[in-house]
Amino acid sequence: MKTLTKEMQVSISPSKALELLKDGNSRFINNLKINRNLLQQANETSDGQHPFAVILSCIDSRTSAELIFDQGWGTYLVFVLLAIL
Repeated sequence: MKTLTKEMQVSISPSKALELLKDGNSRFINNLKINRNLLQQANETSDGQHPFAVILSCIDSRTSAELIFDQGWGTYLVFVLLAIL
């Protein structure tokens, strides 16, 4: 997926957002991640981001939403939570 623009963001329905996350997770599971130019994405998001989803994640250092959903920078917001059970 390319860096999201505002126009791209508003065109993504909730079902499409879920499909994008599932597709990314499938790529992760099968070790087929997309090769991205992260420097270009950092530059393209320097003036603003247009995420299509919000993800609540565990503070567990063995996981990273960016990896397990194989999405680029600025495509979703990740909130990392700490819970002591």
